[in-house]
Amino acid sequence: MIKINLLKPEKKEPLAGAETITYAEEAKANKLFVPALVAALAITLGLIGFLYFSQSNRLSTEEKLLDEGKAKKAELDKILKKLEEVRNTNTILKNKMNIIDNLKKTQNGALIMMDKVSRALPDWVWLTSLNFSGQKLNLDGRALSNNLIADFINNLQNSNYFVNVKLLSSAIKREVTTELFDFKIECQFIRTAKKVV
Repeated sequence: MIKINLLKPEKKEPLAGAETITYAEEAKANKLFVPALVAALAITLGLIGFLYFSQSNRLSTEEKLLDEGKAKKAELDKILKKLEEVRNTNTILKNKMNIIDNLKKTQNGALIMMDKVSRALPDWVWLTSLNFSGQKLNLDGRALSNNLIADFINNLQNSNYFVNVKLLSSAIKREVTTELFDFKIECQFIRTAKKVV
């Protein structure tokens, strides 16, 4: 058998100083609490989702910028490497150009020196060796007489291309039918003729 209580529920006496809450108000409060809790939970989840997607987008943007920066750095590294190679090549070429210029100057100097020595040689005087280092010139040769050696020394001095001309030695060497004088001369060659005052 089922019993139904048709009587009103008993009212409980509120404690002194406490507010009285009826069952209807309590039920109404419970009905409002659940939706508010669901709404707060939904807002919190929405905010977390928004922050997640916002940070995810920011992170992907930063990763793209990082990848672009790495690509630019790699490209700049290649350019810097090529620039360094060009600088090294430029330095090598400048060194080669300096060597060529020095050789041309030396070659021109040697050419002028040989020309001036050849012009200073009198007849019946021959050179057996010629050594040229820096500005120092050593000449070995033969002549028919000491007077021809003296003429050769005077010619060298008068050319204004040779200074400090010194006769180091002169010796007679007898050949089958003639006497020859072997000589050694030392002097300095200057590339531009000294001015005579």
